Amino acid sequence: MSQSGSYSSGGGGGGGILTLTGNAGGAVPPSGGGNINVLGVGGTEVTGDPGTNTLSIETTGGGLEWFVVAINVGMGVNNGYISNAGGQIQLLLPAVAPVGSVVRVAANTAGGWQITQNAGQSIRFGNMITTVGAGGSLTSTAIGDAVELVCAVANTGWIALSGVGNINVT
Repeated sequence: MSQSGSYSSGGGGGGGILTLTGNAGGAVPPSGGGNINVLGVGGTEVTGDPGTNTLSIETTGGGLEWFVVAINVGMGVNNGYISNAGGQIQLLLPAVAPVGSVVRVAANTAGGWQITQNAGQSIRFGNMITTVGAGGSLTSTAIGDAVELVCAVANTGWIALSGVGNINVT
């Protein structure tokens, strides 16, 4: 349900809620136990307080959560990574990524980074595309190299939206 949903009540002020309606998908009736679950998706969290009969909806996001990394890591969707190691670190693309998910990577040290792939994944960088699967990668060559990727095909297809520096595509 989105923040701008509506509800229908049993009328007359004392009735129970019959349905909840969000921006899309139609009216949702209660379960057999009289409950309607309201769940957050992505950067949205819904917190219920039975004591006050209140649902609080908080949307986080609009930006990425950034991590400074000095070891090889698996990336998460909608996160940014700053490599900060003496040697090159490997950053594995998320295995599960909905269309529109974003990852960003930047090199803060000469060691730089290499974005590696899971089976079936590839990255389009301009008119080049990485080898499909675990053999493909993008690799930085200098301090300051950076790239932003968006998932264009769920779980497997990534496109570089921007890149700074001389990125190697394999």
